[in-house]
Amino acid sequence: MRSPARAASITPAPSLGLDGAASLVFQPAVDLATGRLLGFEALLRWRDSSGSDIPPDVLIPWAEERGLMNELNAWVLSEACEQAALWPSHVQLAVNCSVFQLQRGEAAAAAAAALERSGLNPDRLTVEVTETSVSDDEAAEDLHVMARLGIQLTVDDVGEDWSVIENLRDCVVSTVKIDGSLIAGLTDPDGQSRTTVEAIVKLSRSLGFCTVAEAVETGEQVVVLREIGAETAQGYFFSPPLSADEATELASMIPAPRFALSAPPG
Repeated sequence: MRSPARAASITPAPSLGLDGAASLVFQPAVDLATGRLLGFEALLRWRDSSGSDIPPDVLIPWAEERGLMNELNAWVLSEACEQAALWPSHVQLAVNCSVFQLQRGEAAAAAAAALERSGLNPDRLTVEVTETSVSDDEAAEDLHVMARLGIQLTVDDVGEDWSVIENLRDCVVSTVKIDGSLIAGLTDPDGQSRTTVEAIVKLSRSLGFCTVAEAVETGEQVVVLREIGAETAQGYFFSPPLSADEATELASMIPAPRFALSAPPG
């Protein structure tokens, strides 16, 4: 078996300056009630030949234009699932998937292949998608296939237009992820972001969805999220994205790691 921690090289068109190496990093997700590590989100990192990171808003359109998104998605799923198979069985894995990949009808097949190859239990894998994916008929069909496999589904980047949650009432998703732009303004004096986040959490709970807050950076944000009733959070307040080896070391700690839920005094 390949080492799951190995960074695989992928070489796209050199003329675009995107030749380099792809790898995954893993950002912890934390239980806001206990501080317990729940799992990791796998994030793609791609460095060009000079060692500079290529941002997703450059990489993803480049791959979509050349029909490489399905290949890239399959690689991410395969590497991430192999890595997660090394973790204790209670530690979850989340992977992102675009509407483009789902519309092609190949995302579910790639996920199934990655699960079979790695031996990872399907209920340990969460696929994060946009609200557009859920409302798109072609994409929704692939999502239903994933759900039948036992894969968990999360709607990502829910922001100011949070009323879209109502549209998820009869969908196969189980979790709503609150956009980082709202979390950034959570403690602003005008209280607008807090009101919106509170409404998202309340509506999600009424529909049976869990909530995850992303891009949490301060102890004050954690305090507010706990007051509001959000269940899970991730962000630099808890930890930056970790290498594959670092994530495995953290996940395997005995006793299980717990993160601080408030900033240190002073």
